Amino acid sequence: MPAPKELDPEASLWHLFGAYLRFLRTANGETQSRLGNRLHSTGSFVGQIETGERTPSPEFAAQLDAATGATKLLIATASHARKLTPDPKEWFESFAETERAATRIRTFQPQVIPGLLQCEEYIRELLKRARVPAARAEMWVERRLARRRLLLASEPPEYWAIVDEAALLRLMRNPEVAKPQLLLMLDMIERENVVLEMVPIDVGLHPCMDGAFVLFTVPGKGECTYAEDMSEGRMTTNAQTVAEVQRRYDLLRSDTLAPARTERHLRDLLEGTE
Repeated sequence: MPAPKELDPEASLWHLFGAYLRFLRTANGETQSRLGNRLHSTGSFVGQIETGERTPSPEFAAQLDAATGATKLLIATASHARKLTPDPKEWFESFAETERAATRIRTFQPQVIPGLLQCEEYIRELLKRARVPAARAEMWVERRLARRRLLLASEPPEYWAIVDEAALLRLMRNPEVAKPQLLLMLDMIERENVVLEMVPIDVGLHPCMDGAFVLFTVPGKGECTYAEDMSEGRMTTNAQTVAEVQRRYDLLRSDTLAPARTERHLRDLLEGTE
């Protein structure tokens, strides 16, 4: 494991914030990854805040403060840093904040049902299989179910989801979970803002074999993309990266079943759970 980057609290107020955050985090026995997961963010993002590479929003600074002892030290430091060193270039601080701000969300999931379409039973089964401790699992279930309310808001984002048939085939191996999950998806895709398409196994290799991703459109700010592996996620506004993910997403859609055919497939699967 690489050694933690050295911090320079005197470089700027945001570097001082990062040094305080690392001190409080380690004093509480937290790793960057665990703290990021607790706040529905990523370990890499926490690390970037600690080294002064990224700046937290007021909301995220308050969440970090509460999660590291509620000393108010991080809130006060962030407030002073924001007043004295504003950074208009930073417009996304965490996955959850960007998701809430987006007017359009496009995602591809090769192995699991897309997060905003997951039912409680499915979420719990995934966490059970990963042997996540009960207390942490409850927190994750609550957060994920709360996220889904985005799609039910009075002015919801457009949600375009592509799921690989492999995720549905795995789902069907657990009939007790499959039925509520299929019912939820069928309910959600009746909403005008939700579109679901499936990549059939029959297409073989496809343009997005590299893995899952999310594309966000944020008003007045532009596009960003998020990808993750088992331990952490990466969000970027890099124009080349975003353009490449968009290109792959567009290519993938040429291999998907149309929404109406996807819905029929889901209904056929639901009949198999009876």
